Amino acid sequence: MTASALRPSMPPEPIRLVVSDIDGTLVDHAKVLTPRARAAIAALAQKGVGFTVTTARPPVGLRGIFALLGMKVTAAAVNGGAVVDGDLNIVEEKLLAPDVARRAVSLLRGQGLDPWLFTDAQWYIRDPGGDNVPLETRTIGQEPVVVEDFGPDLYGRVLKVIGSCNDHGRLAACEAMLQRDLGDGALATRSQPYYLDVTHPRAHKGEAVASLAKAFGVPVSAVLTIGDGANDIPMLEVAGFSVAMGNGSDAVKAAAHAVTDDCDNDGFAKAIERYVLQL
Repeated sequence: MTASALRPSMPPEPIRLVVSDIDGTLVDHAKVLTPRARAAIAALAQKGVGFTVTTARPPVGLRGIFALLGMKVTAAAVNGGAVVDGDLNIVEEKLLAPDVARRAVSLLRGQGLDPWLFTDAQWYIRDPGGDNVPLETRTIGQEPVVVEDFGPDLYGRVLKVIGSCNDHGRLAACEAMLQRDLGDGALATRSQPYYLDVTHPRAHKGEAVASLAKAFGVPVSAVLTIGDGANDIPMLEVAGFSVAMGNGSDAVKAAAHAVTDDCDNDGFAKAIERYVLQL
């Protein structure tokens, strides 16, 4: 019997908390929260099921999502590198070691990329014309701080280093190279095909789910997670029940108990309706 055959087709116990990725999962590719997704989240509340998010976005990037949802909850940013309360105050954070952050920047520059640095409050760049700067500005609702270079004061406060590149194959090669070079000092994973995130080695969504479950007072076995990206795999693997989006890769789908529709066809809402609300 294969491992997949041993996976439950429905949650083995009642779900008490849903933890969702944001981009490519909760919102569609146009960053829209659909009416059906809104209705599913409202139905969770009516059923007494908690709902929160974990994302590669920095803490400030949760402000717009909280506004869309009309709620303020404990949530996880930076792939679990920062857990924040409903007012975006940092509850827990995992900073990159300064020498690791500096090494990541050097490695990315060696590959011809211009890295970004994220602290708990700002993001810093050197080239405002670089790949995806306007996209990130819209996504997180914050303008970058343009600097000539990154100084020692910044390297001591880094939650995340990003390498952004629209050559997806090139970035995939960078991902493998960075993880190999940085070893146990960091995690190098792509949150999008065009974003390579370098974070603290324990800043991953598996740790985020554990922190969020504790904050909501539920066991991890009663948590449903849903996501689409490689950085979502740790949370798909640890939850009591997990759902991969239809737009996820084969590796993401293999890590989950179930697969739903894609983000442009209400995959999030369909998963909530089937596996939690059981409509």
